[in-house]
Amino acid sequence: MLRSGVSLQHRLNSWRIVFKRLQRQKRGNAEEVKRLTEWLSDARKNRTVISVCGMGGLGKTTIASSIYKKEEIKRMFICRAWISVSQSYRVKDLLKRILLQLTTKNENIQDGIDTMDCVNLVQLLQTYLKDRRYLIVLDDVWSRDSWPLLDSAFVKNNSGSRIIITTRVQAVASLADKNHEMKLSLLPKEEAWTLFSQKAFARLHDRSCPLNLKASAERIVDKCQGLPLALVALGSLLSYKEMDEHEWELFYSQLRWQLSNNPELTWVASVLNLSYNDLPSYLKNCFLYCSMFPEDYQIERKRLIRLWIAEGFIEDRGPETILSEVAACYLKELADRSLLQVVDRNEYGRPKKFQMHDLVRELSLTISKKEKFATTWDHPNSDCNSDGCRRLSVQKDGNLIQTVTNSAQLRSVIVFVEEVSSSWFKDCYPSFRLLRVLSLRHCHIQKVPDNVSNLFILHYLDLGYAKLKEMSRSIGKLSNLQTLHLKGSVLELPSDVTMLTKLRHLIIDVGRFGSSASNKIRRLEHLQTLKNIEANSCLVRNLGFFTRMRSLGIRKVVASYNTDLWTSISKMAALTSLSVIAADRDRDVLDLSDLKPLPYLEKLMLSGKLEKGAIPPVFGHFPKLKSLRLCFSGLHEDPLAQLSVMFQNLGHLSLYRCYDGTRLTFRAGWFPVLKHLYLSSMDELKEVEIEDGTMRALHRLELWGLKSLMSVPEGLVHLKSLQQLCIGAMMPDEFKRRLEGRDRRIVEHIPYIGDP
Repeated sequence: MLRSGVSLQHRLNSWRIVFKRLQRQKRGNAEEVKRLTEWLSDARKNRTVISVCGMGGLGKTTIASSIYKKEEIKRMFICRAWISVSQSYRVKDLLKRILLQLTTKNENIQDGIDTMDCVNLVQLLQTYLKDRRYLIVLDDVWSRDSWPLLDSAFVKNNSGSRIIITTRVQAVASLADKNHEMKLSLLPKEEAWTLFSQKAFARLHDRSCPLNLKASAERIVDKCQGLPLALVALGSLLSYKEMDEHEWELFYSQLRWQLSNNPELTWVASVLNLSYNDLPSYLKNCFLYCSMFPEDYQIERKRLIRLWIAEGFIEDRGPETILSEVAACYLKELADRSLLQVVDRNEYGRPKKFQMHDLVRELSLTISKKEKFATTWDHPNSDCNSDGCRRLSVQKDGNLIQTVTNSAQLRSVIVFVEEVSSSWFKDCYPSFRLLRVLSLRHCHIQKVPDNVSNLFILHYLDLGYAKLKEMSRSIGKLSNLQTLHLKGSVLELPSDVTMLTKLRHLIIDVGRFGSSASNKIRRLEHLQTLKNIEANSCLVRNLGFFTRMRSLGIRKVVASYNTDLWTSISKMAALTSLSVIAADRDRDVLDLSDLKPLPYLEKLMLSGKLEKGAIPPVFGHFPKLKSLRLCFSGLHEDPLAQLSVMFQNLGHLSLYRCYDGTRLTFRAGWFPVLKHLYLSSMDELKEVEIEDGTMRALHRLELWGLKSLMSVPEGLVHLKSLQQLCIGAMMPDEFKRRLEGRDRRIVEHIPYIGDP
């Protein structure tokens, strides 16, 4: 719901001083103010809805307010209203407040509105706004529930009226008309430093940082991560402190406590905590779990989803939807609410890694510990008593794990340090008996601790990149295990792994099963992820039992496996990602003639010669394919014509040593949504023709090792959306000279040209 806060006036009073301070800052939002002003004053007669979106403290209200108060805007919109919506409200009260702001007592419109219902209030608003050019600002909107009613009340009268919505929630921001969404971002480091210095050193003549405080001040600015609200608040508070290095260091070390307990900063916590308080109950545990990762840690989407599922945080939404899909919706909602930031996307645009803003993380750690959700050892002097919390994140001094006390209820242990004592697990085992999650990624351990096999309710075990010499056969006792992560660790898998009948995700690094295990692998019928497994004749026959498989990576495939392999893969109706690597790229041909259509396949990588040196016809039956990588394919003809017809949704195309011809041609209209194109190591390729109207969405082009390509493709001039032209290793010197000289005109519109 669009909500009007119970303590709205108190909240506004608490923030008024800081908002005024922020309004005086010209840096960081000048471009946004200019764009918003243009949207308000352009010649569009249609009623236009504009949104300003971003996390709490970015200055959404400040930007909107600075424009709302401009005299030129006041003259343009005689009929105006500013409504602070907030988190709890009644629609009827909201409509009344809008009417009271728009009208005056002399107009006799306000008579009787206290007794009107919503329908009458909407009709009254429609009548009043019918012939007026109006500007209405809905500040701090949290939900779109009431929008249909408000949309009806705000009449579309072709008078050039405007509605501005400020929000932290992407779903609300999407109410804006096309091309009228403004997404605010954090300040760059240089601007953040300037803003902080203006406040923190305001009493100094030149407002510059004293040398003795430079290191401390930079750490504090880094902690703010470009959030204007925090920069102004912390800077203002520190401006009254002595310019003493020790005092500033002490303040930084106590920042988590300061945010929660210092009366001059608690309102900052309140601003950020509003987003947490507004979360539905099913998202709160998921959000707090993210704070268990270290500061500035880039959290992998798949890893987080599997952890949430192992913890039991994800609700079952019926047989048509698997838990990982529900968890992905949770993750998207946290990002859309500006509580997580997307820091990396995969080749076709799906979020791949997320990060928590440092201050959001600090506050979530406080909540987490208070609610006994989790405790985090992230400082050398961390309190090693887990104090009854159910989850433990170890980020400093792994030897402290041996001192775990009062932790009989521990459900998760995630270790981010490499060095741990040899006896730590044995010493802590009494506190670990109820573990559902044990993550020891990158830990220097040579063997799986003996008692791990007794963790009968363990759902998630991560031993990736550990220094294990072998996998204990006792692993087979973990009958409830759902995820086993061994990438970068052991190679040989004991046959006992096939006893893990509830296993959904097995991630290994060129792992292999012995013949005995391969015969029993059909027991793992719930597998959804099997990455980097080494093929053998028995294994490829039994893969057909994995009908729930969604992500498969198999290598060392020989020609004699073709029929069994592709027949088995054809039974994986839900497959979304497939990687197949031939054992010998020159001898073992990948013959896909026995492969049936895969309607949900999104990502495909084939490394090895293709039958007859041609694109397999079955490619035409992958309607959802978004990423295609072909390596060592031995193609004799330009494949682009076929690929462009087959894959209209392709976002990533990588061609590596796959074509022995001299010319590639991209025709107009081909690959309409392609974002990333990678051309590499095609030794005979002399010319790349690019017509006007092809690859209209291309953002990144990489060229590597094209030894015969001497000139820059003329058609690059047509790629107006291209942001990055990356020149990799082993490109001809003549190509590089022309790129920097006579062909420079072709690429002068591209913002970045250089190394990948």
